[in-house]
Amino acid sequence: MATEWVLEFDAINQENISHVGTKCANLRELSRIGMPVPPGFVVTTGAYDYFLTETEASQEVNERLTKFTQRARKIAEYEELSRTLYQVITTKETPEQLRKHILRAYKTLCEEWGATDVSVAVRSSGVAEDLPTAAFAGQYDSHLNVRGEKELLRRVKECWASLFTARVISYQIRNNLPITGRAMGVIVQKLVNARSAGVVFTVLPSTGDTSWIMIEGNWGTGESVVQGVAIPDKWFVNKETLKLEDKSVAQKLKQISLGETGTKEEEIPPDKQSIPCLSDEEAVKIAELAKRVESHYGSPQDIEWVVDQDLPFPKNIFLVQTRPVTTLQKKSPTDQIVDLMLKRPSSGTGFEREQM
Repeated sequence: MATEWVLEFDAINQENISHVGTKCANLRELSRIGMPVPPGFVVTTGAYDYFLTETEASQEVNERLTKFTQRARKIAEYEELSRTLYQVITTKETPEQLRKHILRAYKTLCEEWGATDVSVAVRSSGVAEDLPTAAFAGQYDSHLNVRGEKELLRRVKECWASLFTARVISYQIRNNLPITGRAMGVIVQKLVNARSAGVVFTVLPSTGDTSWIMIEGNWGTGESVVQGVAIPDKWFVNKETLKLEDKSVAQKLKQISLGETGTKEEEIPPDKQSIPCLSDEEAVKIAELAKRVESHYGSPQDIEWVVDQDLPFPKNIFLVQTRPVTTLQKKSPTDQIVDLMLKRPSSGTGFEREQM
C-alpha cells in the first residue's frame, strides 16, 4: 500500500519493522531508548518492490541474471553484470505516486529545519544486513550531503541499485544466496554538520576484553576512519567507572569533509593535525552513550558517532548507527599478558601495544 512507502522514524513499530531494513530498525531502536539520533524517514521495502514492478525493472533484472550462471567467473564479468543492472535501476523514472510520497516527507523535514533544500544523508538499509549468516554490512551504498528533490530521488535509486554491486553479487554466489528477491529500505536523515566523527566499540575487538570502551575518531566525517584514510585518535574508557584512562593522539593528515554537495577528501590544516578531534569530556559522553546501548542490546556493539560543529556540548553528539561486534578474536597467551597491562594503564604502553 502507498501508505507504507514512506515511514517517519517514530511511526516504525514491530508490525512494520521488517519493511525498513536492519540499519533503520537499529536507528529506530536507538531513538526509542532515548539516544541522540538525527531525525528523518525511511523509504520502505514496499516502495522498492513497487518501483521494480511499476517500471518493469524486475523483469529486466531477472532476464539478465538468467544468463549469468553460477560457474566460476572473472572479476570483469561480475563488474559488467553489475554495471548493466545498475543502469536498469537508475535509468528508470521514479513512478509519480511514489515520487510524491518521498518528496512530501522530504518537504516536511525541510520545513522542520526552516530550509527549502535541507542536506540529508541517504543510506541503504538492507533487510539481511548484520545477520550472522549474511554479513552484508558495509556492502551497500550510502550518500552524505544530498540536497534537493532531484538529487534525493537519484540517490534513493542508487541505494536500490547497490543490491547489485559486483561485490554483493560475488558474495551471494560464494555463499549460495539468491541474487534476487532481497529487499532494501532507504534511510533519509537530517545531515549532521560533522566537526569530527568515528566509531566506538564497547569491547576491545582484537582481544575480546569487555571491560573497556574504545573510541576512534578523526576530523570531518566518519568515512575517513572507516576507509582508513587517516590514522585515528583513540580513547580508552573504563566501562565500569566511565573514567578516561588513556588516549592516543595521532598525526592526522587527511579528512573527508562536506562539500557544497557530497563529500571531498582534503588535507587537515597543520594546526589541527596533532590535536585530538574530541575533548576528553566528549569522549566520556560518547562512552556513556555506548555503554547504555550495549546494556540495551545485551551484547558488544560497534557504534558510529558524529559531533556537530554547530551545537554546544552535549547536544552536539549524535549516534548514527549501531551493530553487534561479530569478529571478536580468541585471546592468545600474548593477548592475556596485554590484558594484564591494560589493568594498569597509567603508562599508556598497554593500550599502544594493543592497538598499534
